[in-house]
Amino acid sequence: MARYVSKSPRAAYFNYRDLDLGRNNDRKTSYAQARIWGEKYFKNNFDRLVQVKTKFDPTNFFRNEQSIPPLLS
Repeated sequence: MARYVSKSPRAAYFNYRDLDLGRNNDRKTSYAQARIWGEKYFKNNFDRLVQVKTKFDPTNFFRNEQSIPPLLS
């Protein structure tokens, strides 16, 4: 079965990485870059989740192609 990825994404399913929405760089992801696809995934919760990520994982140890980035201090 071929993997399905929408050609014109408007929203996303939680825990499903639709890389057409956008993706992080390998090591450094800016807040502005992640916000583009992050708001499609998490709607109005993206900013709150960034704050939590910054508090509990400031070095971004737990990351993947579409993980929420911490804010730089």
